[in-house]
Amino acid sequence: MISDILQDWEANAASSKGRFVMAFFRLCAGIRRSRFWWLGIPVLGLYILVVHWILGIELDYRTSIGPGLAVHHGMGLVVHRDAVIGAGCTLRHATTLGEKDPGGPGPILGDRVWVGPHVVILGPVRIGDGAVIGAGSVVIRDVAAGAVVAGNPARVLEKPEA
Repeated sequence: MISDILQDWEANAASSKGRFVMAFFRLCAGIRRSRFWWLGIPVLGLYILVVHWILGIELDYRTSIGPGLAVHHGMGLVVHRDAVIGAGCTLRHATTLGEKDPGGPGPILGDRVWVGPHVVILGPVRIGDGAVIGAGSVVIRDVAAGAVVAGNPARVLEKPEA
């Protein structure tokens, strides 16, 4: 947990809000996994109040997130509870990682994925390692590792080198 916090801290070096959100997220994720999680209920409630309601970032502390997540600006960020985010990813403001169908699974992002502002990624799609999702894109299909996509619906602009 400490190494994850340190990697998140470094990834958010330019953003005090990103540092705060990710440190608070890691604390709550650790509380949730502990045997005496119920003692941390006030902290979990404070997380929901501050991060969700005041900062406008819906990032459930039960979400699986690798170390080094950079949250740039963050306002309007919505991450499905069952989404999986790999290590070293970047999420920009007004981005949604959500379900396509009610009760359905969320997306899976590989490592080092860069997601631009105002992006919508829906359903059980897989975004490969090192992919770049351009601003304003709507992603409803899998994206290959290293690909650059943009548009609505997202189209491949640059294919990864083979």
